[in-house]
Amino acid sequence: MKILVINPIGDDSWDESDRRFFQNIASSTTKIDVVSLGSGPPSVETIRDYEAVRPIVIDLALKMYREYDGLIVNCFLDPGVQELKNLINRPVVGPGESSLAFGSIFGGRLGIVSIESEALKLIEEKCSILGYGERIVSIRGIKTHVVDLARDWDRVKMELVEESRRAVRDGAEVIILGCTGLAGLSKWVSEAVSKPVIDPAAAALKMIESIVSLGLRRME
Repeated sequence: MKILVINPIGDDSWDESDRRFFQNIASSTTKIDVVSLGSGPPSVETIRDYEAVRPIVIDLALKMYREYDGLIVNCFLDPGVQELKNLINRPVVGPGESSLAFGSIFGGRLGIVSIESEALKLIEEKCSILGYGERIVSIRGIKTHVVDLARDWDRVKMELVEESRRAVRDGAEVIILGCTGLAGLSKWVSEAVSKPVIDPAAAALKMIESIVSLGLRRME
């Protein structure tokens, strides 16, 4: 199967590393392509960012989807995902909805650790809209920006573990990493806090692979 991953940002510097990440965890028969928007903010951390990228994501997906079996919009806030589900006859998933679905199967009480920004409010609203509001016991953020994550991974990992431990103290049975910029850190955090930790990018990939394998798609 062929999967298109759309990075909903104007900066293409993440594309190749994201492609390698997805390809490394994909099934042997899955081919991954990653594209960014070519315009827009360098990250999606505010309501303004979210509203800015959503129409660009939709426009790009409409131009490219016919070549692919499924699409991932690679941001925990899932910009444009719901609209695309109603516009194209290919499965479309986002890391946010996929992580929440996996988390709800694995545990009753969920905690989300993301970046400390306006996005936390959007995450809270998203959880409520998708019907998970009562299961979310903690939404926390580390003090950095997405574009700064790679500058000091040691500090990021330390803060991520600390906020995850706080989420566990809040009652979380499962931790969800609430930003795809944190991809690849779930196992490390899980070992540090002794709780299951869901990687949102990996969750989205396994969700779309499962949907495509089951032959599910929107009927015209």
